[in-house]
Amino acid sequence: MSRPVLLVRDPELARRILITDFSQFKIHDKEVNEELDPMSAFIFNFEGERWKILRQKLNPIFSAAKLKGMWSQMMECQEELTRYLDRLIAEGREFEVRGVMKKFALDVIGTCAFGLNCGAIQDEESEFRKIMDGIIKESNVFFFRSLLHSMGLGWVLALLEVKRLGDKTVEDFFFNLVRECVKLRAESGNSRNDLMQHLINLQHEEQESLKQSNSNAKPLMTDAVVAANTFEFFIDGFETSAGTLAFIFYELALNPEVMDKCREEVKATLAKHGGNLPYDSLKDLTYIQCVIDEALRKYPALGRMERVSKDAYELSEISFTMKKNTIINIPVYALHHDPKYFPNPHRFDPDRFSEENKHNIVPGTYLPFGDGPRMCMGMRFAFMEMKAAIASLVMKYDIKPSEKTEVPLKFARTNIVTTAANGIWLNWTPRKIEN
Repeated sequence: MSRPVLLVRDPELARRILITDFSQFKIHDKEVNEELDPMSAFIFNFEGERWKILRQKLNPIFSAAKLKGMWSQMMECQEELTRYLDRLIAEGREFEVRGVMKKFALDVIGTCAFGLNCGAIQDEESEFRKIMDGIIKESNVFFFRSLLHSMGLGWVLALLEVKRLGDKTVEDFFFNLVRECVKLRAESGNSRNDLMQHLINLQHEEQESLKQSNSNAKPLMTDAVVAANTFEFFIDGFETSAGTLAFIFYELALNPEVMDKCREEVKATLAKHGGNLPYDSLKDLTYIQCVIDEALRKYPALGRMERVSKDAYELSEISFTMKKNTIINIPVYALHHDPKYFPNPHRFDPDRFSEENKHNIVPGTYLPFGDGPRMCMGMRFAFMEMKAAIASLVMKYDIKPSEKTEVPLKFARTNIVTTAANGIWLNWTPRKIEN
């Protein structure tokens, strides 16, 4: 009743599956019913020509020009985060780092991508926070569904009527969010350089094109597709960035020499740019980029990637043929921690990714954002967000282990994304301002 899974640990084969022959593999074989579950109509679930067209339409959202336009809004979120941390510290309140970074990440994605003030950092009753926390609490359901599908037991989900991506409340929230954004921008006549405006423009352009051509073709940019991709961008820009930032501050607390290097780099960058950190200064934060890359190696957001063969696929070099619908598991966490590719893998060493050393990384062994044509579109946005947080907070605070800091960390077993089972707890104290 169960299905075999092909575990691919060979980097070259992984690259063939993800890059060279990516079109011969599906992202998954889970049943997606967009009529029953409109929130499943996001790009991750699309295949073939439909995926290709939507990917081409969405790629410009994360161009350098658009990211640059978001930078000042991102720094406003960073300043709000600093004020919040100052208040927590002044009140003597302990806080779990990932929880605070989730508030920051939610405000960033809301402000920069959708022009919304989520109020997640300061407002404990923020509706956005309640909705997103509710989604994350459902991660056990996602884990359960993925496990059954990988075992070939998807029919059990149908029997139990576990068909929807999530709570109907989530669906209603994001559909209403899109409708209100469209309505407000139409009434005000204002447009923004953000993801929401790009989705609105794509929908309007498609509607106009179909009208002018008098075509009966089925539109791609339906309300469901716009709402579902809004949902996906919130999830992707919220949970994974927050988790990675928490792991980064954990490692900086345990490795003060790394934090000192980060501070020296920020000081030099500030001096170069007149005491400011404009968007163009990000390229100067090369060591902080190495810190981010190493954190993503040690703590990849997703511990594995899955693909499914569309047809039989021959591996002539080992005289083996994958059958149609073979589930392929690429163990990202295992590759990232294989001493053959990353010596002393449990050591946090950002210099692995320096200009002098990064050529030693074997292609196909480092996959925090996937690889190939289906690589994560939001990677540059995530890097920008994390650099903003790291550069600001290492200069503002001394970050050290506390009595509650767990060494080594234990990971939650049922979460989709890599998460510390007992949270990340550190001691934060304001630094003296350097002259």
